[in-house]
Amino acid sequence: MPTLQDVAKRAGVSTATVSKVLSNKPYFTEATRDKVMRAVTELGYVPHLAARALSSGKTHIIAVVFPSLYETIMTDPLVLRILEGIEAECGQRGYNMLLSTPRVMDRESDANYQQLISSNYLDGIIALDHIPFASVIGAAKKRGLPAVAIGYRDTPYSVQSDDFSGGMQLMQHVAGKGHRQIGIIAVPNDEHLPVQHRIAGLQAGAEQFGIVFDDLPRMDGDFSTHSGSRAASELLVRNPQLTALICLNDRMAMGAIHYARQVGRSIPDDLTIVGYDDIPLAAAFSPGLTTIDQQAPQLGQAAARMLMEVLAGKKPEPVKLPTYLVVRQSSAALKLLPERG
Repeated sequence: MPTLQDVAKRAGVSTATVSKVLSNKPYFTEATRDKVMRAVTELGYVPHLAARALSSGKTHIIAVVFPSLYETIMTDPLVLRILEGIEAECGQRGYNMLLSTPRVMDRESDANYQQLISSNYLDGIIALDHIPFASVIGAAKKRGLPAVAIGYRDTPYSVQSDDFSGGMQLMQHVAGKGHRQIGIIAVPNDEHLPVQHRIAGLQAGAEQFGIVFDDLPRMDGDFSTHSGSRAASELLVRNPQLTALICLNDRMAMGAIHYARQVGRSIPDDLTIVGYDDIPLAAAFSPGLTTIDQQAPQLGQAAARMLMEVLAGKKPEPVKLPTYLVVRQSSAALKLLPERG
């Protein structure tokens, strides 16, 4: 088995420098880091994690926390995209990930998660902290554990997507196509912080076109495809005059499209449907889904990079990533249609 000394010799540096690089300590250049990591790869060196933890006081293990309220979180393609970005950054920095998916019950996260946070097994956590009444970051802060939130928590270190802008862009796009009879498919505002910001953005966009947002019919789902289909059914049965549906995630939009087709509505010829998230299936879906790209992998990567800075003793500023409208075939300009009875 190759040793630390073998890595140092191959990289042309001291064993102390190799230890610093593998422990992600400061005071070495990027060029030095590249040399060391290249030597590690070439030799197939595997650090003894237990020994490193004893000598450095660090485990090099990061908990990635995705709490779930509605369903198993790993069924959500958006979560997998965020995880992709976190993994890329952690792997490059020599950290391992421990994935935790606590169920939020009785307005707090489950006991297993609380036990993990108290275990002294973690160097820090990254949490998708989006449920208003149950903060998973809060438990880490009480323990003094370095933590970065992906979301809108009042915490020193956070990474956000500009959900307000995303909501506004969706409404501007749909209203700009001439639609005024618009239905909204969301989730309850008090259960999801990003949705609160998206709704505020929708409202701001509506005002620009003289639309009274509170008069628009709305149904709430739970982000699943099935709930989008059910919400579309309720909206279109009660409001057959609707010419557009704005859905606050892609899976609900796909469910809405599936229902609309079943009842003979043509997408987008007589019903525009748009989503939010730009999951991979959005481009392959038929018709291609107009949606908002919230840069999910970049969110994860930025959060992991921020946590590494915190672990290195730095105090990074909060980050807000822009959102982008992606126009595909599921949206079109309003066409004058015969009145529906």
